[in-house]
Amino acid sequence: MNVLQTIQINPSALQKDFDPILFENISWSNALFRTHREIAAALQDKNPYTITVIIDPLKWELRNRKEYVKKTKKPMVSKYRKLLYSLFFEEFGQREGNDLFATWLERYRPVWQQSKKYETIDDFIIERELEPRYKRAILAKHRNHIKLFQNRVQIDRERYYCLPEPLNWIDWRNPYDNIFVWEQDDQKVASRGGNGSSGGRERNSMLILGLLELNKHTPVPSFLFVYTEKNELKFLKKFDRLCIPNRDIGSNYPACTNKQINDLKHGNLFMQWEPWHTSHIEIIKYD
Repeated sequence: MNVLQTIQINPSALQKDFDPILFENISWSNALFRTHREIAAALQDKNPYTITVIIDPLKWELRNRKEYVKKTKKPMVSKYRKLLYSLFFEEFGQREGNDLFATWLERYRPVWQQSKKYETIDDFIIERELEPRYKRAILAKHRNHIKLFQNRVQIDRERYYCLPEPLNWIDWRNPYDNIFVWEQDDQKVASRGGNGSSGGRERNSMLILGLLELNKHTPVPSFLFVYTEKNELKFLKKFDRLCIPNRDIGSNYPACTNKQINDLKHGNLFMQWEPWHTSHIEIIKYD
């Protein structure tokens, strides 16, 4: 691999203005491609292009700001109830514990259904089975019983992904977002690849390999963006030919051998960088 260019990432120098048409009037594709060759054949006259968004971690000071994250409160069980289950599975183990609990569910369900005292069957089992085993030990170990029995609240924080709809959701396990766009029935459609799930990796591999096949004779433009630590989408560079991340290509896609993947990658451009700590991006040519 030859490094052709190194792009330094200076957030203050990135361009916030870009042609919005790249993201406009896009809907999700319902095409069911089985192989990368089907993709190459289907998209050869469809003006495809790719958008790669490299994602920086949200700035730590902004994690509680409602302009940057959506905070949702979710009820949690009391610490006492959590400790009852923890001691139960410590004693019996996960597998035997699950089997024993299933036995209790079957045994106590008819009695619980007739009783109006307990909201759930779990409450019934806790009183009949777990508390006689563990309550005394828990109370002896924890002196603040008021706090022990209080119901708790968990705060979930979901970072906003400020792309135009319908592209404004992402699996945050991904350090990058690959969006593949093409024309179909006089409108633009898109598919998304990534590495956060096995399905995302398969789709990512299939689309990249299909576009590498197509790029041999029909250049596929690529656009590179950065999603900054302040939730800003900023433009970095346009490539007149395909240039996509050199990551996860071939993952979860057994239809291509390693040799076939290397042959498709040969002579093409790729991006590589350190995930979640982006200071620069190398543009490489795969030899």
